[in-house]
Amino acid sequence: MPLSPEFWSVELDVPVDLVPAAEDLLTDAGIAVSSYEVVQPGMAMSPDWRVQVLFDAPPDEKEWRKRLKDVAAGLDIPAVIRFAHLPAQDWVRHTNKLNAPVSAGRFFLYGAHDAGQVPPGRLGILLDAGLAFGTGRAPSTYGCLQAIDDLCRVVPPRNMLDMGTGSGVLAMAAAKAGARTVLAADIDPVATDVTRDNVKLNGLSQRIAALTASRPDDPRLTAAGPYDLVVANILAGPLCHMATGLARLVAGGGHLVLSGLLAKEERLIVARYRAAGLHFGGLSLARRIPREGWHTLVFRRRA
Repeated sequence: MPLSPEFWSVELDVPVDLVPAAEDLLTDAGIAVSSYEVVQPGMAMSPDWRVQVLFDAPPDEKEWRKRLKDVAAGLDIPAVIRFAHLPAQDWVRHTNKLNAPVSAGRFFLYGAHDAGQVPPGRLGILLDAGLAFGTGRAPSTYGCLQAIDDLCRVVPPRNMLDMGTGSGVLAMAAAKAGARTVLAADIDPVATDVTRDNVKLNGLSQRIAALTASRPDDPRLTAAGPYDLVVANILAGPLCHMATGLARLVAGGGHLVLSGLLAKEERLIVARYRAAGLHFGGLSLARRIPREGWHTLVFRRRA
């Protein structure tokens, strides 16, 4: 197989809330502009992001260093700039290697290149992450999958809410494991579109609905609740802000699964959700699932 062309890139470190602004300032640059999350081990708050400009020929380093310094100054952030050369390689084989199947509980997540490889007795989920987060490889996603599998083995939920669905992987896992109806919500319309595509690929369109929503008190979410299972794999900061809204959506006897938090953030999240749960029948921590420094927490609401 012939190798794909070589590329060059220029990157600027940007706080997550300023990524859209940085992308807008660079929208006419190179052959493509994208951004990606850089998880920094041990950080308590949101990880950094990098905005990347891709080129098919070496960029003028002096010119681009000045341009990115100007962008950083306009955003009032430090100018942390990186230049890189991406040698020609078999990008299809490289991508397939990075996207090797993932096993978590009964779930087997795989890409189209691994079709037909689902082991007997496993629940296969065909996943194309597209432009949205959520390939199942993050330790927080793994913890949520394990929690969903364990809960569904006991009593599959009648309904489930996946708040911050990303690629829809957790919503699809719940449906595969027996949830009758699932609502997948995300603040990003791109994620909502990707979720719909993945749901269709897996033949779950009759059981999963995807919509764009930024808050748990969105009328469309509250109207479909309360839920036997609510899952939110986001970050500690947003989880704290959503505590009251998410606690309200959990049905009596139902479960709330939270992830995207570091081990040292667990105490804060537990305290916040116990306090929020006092207004809605009480939430108790039933289980924690640690993986690679990240914790997934399973709460149960009193019947």
